[in-house]
Amino acid sequence: MPKKIEGHTAPEWLEIGNNFFKLKEYEKAIKAYENVTVINEENSVVWSNMGVAYENLGKFEKEVECCEKAIKADPQDSWAWYNLGVGLGKLGKYQKAIEAYEKTVKLDPNDKSAFFNLGLIYTKFGNYIKAIEAWKKALEIKSDDVKILFNMALAYTKLAKDNMALEIYEKIISIEPNNIHARNKKALAYMNMEKVKEAIECFKSTLKIEPHNKLALQSLKKLKEGYKNGNIIL
Repeated sequence: MPKKIEGHTAPEWLEIGNNFFKLKEYEKAIKAYENVTVINEENSVVWSNMGVAYENLGKFEKEVECCEKAIKADPQDSWAWYNLGVGLGKLGKYQKAIEAYEKTVKLDPNDKSAFFNLGLIYTKFGNYIKAIEAWKKALEIKSDDVKILFNMALAYTKLAKDNMALEIYEKIISIEPNNIHARNKKALAYMNMEKVKEAIECFKSTLKIEPHNKLALQSLKKLKEGYKNGNIIL
């Protein structure tokens, strides 16, 4: 194998590729990464980077191919396993994606994104219990991640556990007091639990922040018409 291509060493081509990647010039980044592999095909990092570049181009089969080469070069590379999971998920190969993410978190138990994605994949199978388990592990790493909390609340709703969803929405609001989506979802959870007065107060709190919020206005209108309880006093 050559030590240089066009006067550049493998580390230099890697840097060139990374610079193109930062500029979102992914095709140029890939060409630079390919030069690295010509000099050293056992570089797992460059294969992973190339895979992510292909992901950004929407070429998920190529992403998977690159990540598999990265893993072949270094089976302990958790980043390669993670990106393999991403590519497989994009291709709809969910069971294989689960296996890739499980390998990721086995190698790196602090990979929050892998736990989050693992949960998302489980929802594709309607396995909300498994999804929640994965997201709980993600929250052990970062307890105030609103995106994870939101998905967990939605999963509890799917399981008809509105009381659990409600607790999570309250936590989200404590983190982001102006989170309109969380306030409305909290109100809807109260409605599912037939706690109409509480739902009304939640929707009113939304309107204090965003007076023209369509969902809150429409829901309050229904409640005023006696939705689920004809004897509400507003």
